[in-house]
Amino acid sequence: MTSTDNRQTVSLIAAVGRNNEIGCRGDLAFHIRADLRHFKELTIGKPVVMGRRTFESLPKGALPQRRNIVITTDTGYSAPGIETAASLQQALAMTADAPETMIIGGGMVYSEAMPVASRIYLTEVDASLDEADTFFPEIDRNQWTATSQSDTFTDEPTGLSYRFINLHRL
Repeated sequence: MTSTDNRQTVSLIAAVGRNNEIGCRGDLAFHIRADLRHFKELTIGKPVVMGRRTFESLPKGALPQRRNIVITTDTGYSAPGIETAASLQQALAMTADAPETMIIGGGMVYSEAMPVASRIYLTEVDASLDEADTFFPEIDRNQWTATSQSDTFTDEPTGLSYRFINLHRL
């Protein structure tokens, strides 16, 4: 399936550190309130696709006002507010009627979805986390172009500098 099948747009959304860090021990690598608000604004009302470990890391379970699809090979897996898919391809088939499907993690799901994605919404955090154990895949800048980029902001509680950047596949 490509990103243009059935006019489906597949988008990846993540907050990444200098070395593409996204997670550490089952939690986000960086906690920035404005990034979480940005994530909510971009994903509300859209289907979100994630791996099982990403789902289990969500503090309150299924994300409200979004169709939550969890990729798992455990056919008996269930939780309130989710649907399951055995593969990324099945998850995308389940959301084929949606104008945009948001891939929200984790690292393996991002890597698998990268070839079919047409958009990437990044929060670039000007920090690194040595203990990180989950990473966003490398972005081939020959295949992507920035369509918008915010100023750099500083998160007051953490002191972390960050910016929002939207990429579209060329």
